[in-house]
Amino acid sequence: MEIIDKYGYLEDALIYIERNIINCRNFEKLAKKSGVSEAFFKKLLKGLQKFSEKYFFTCLQEELEKRHSSLSGALAEVSLADISIEAKKGKVFILMTLGFNIELDGETEDKTKMDVKIFSNKNITIS
Repeated sequence: MEIIDKYGYLEDALIYIERNIINCRNFEKLAKKSGVSEAFFKKLLKGLQKFSEKYFFTCLQEELEKRHSSLSGALAEVSLADISIEAKKGKVFILMTLGFNIELDGETEDKTKMDVKIFSNKNITIS
C-alpha cells in the first residue's frame, strides 16, 4: 500500500517533531507546556536521537497493509495529522494521530484513524 501525503500533513508533522521536539533548545518550556517533568522529557529526547523517517514509514505501511490487506493496489491518502506529547505509566511519548482515506481506483473505499506512539527511534507502536 502506498502512502500519499497530497497536502503535506504528515510531512509537516514530521518536520515539527524534528525541529520542535528532537532539536528543541528550550526543552524546559516544552516539557512544562506538555505537562511532563523535565527528567522524563530528557529521556524522551535521548531516545529520539537518530530518529529514522524510513523506519517510521515502514512501520506505518506495514500496519496499513495489515488492516486493509484485501485491498490490493490501494492508496492511503493522509487526511489528518495531529501531534501531542503524552505521559502514561511513567513513560513519555509522542502521540501522532493520523487519518487516512483508503482509495482504490480513485474512489474512497474506507476511512481509518491510527494512533502512533513514538517512544524512541526504534520503539514505535501503532493502534
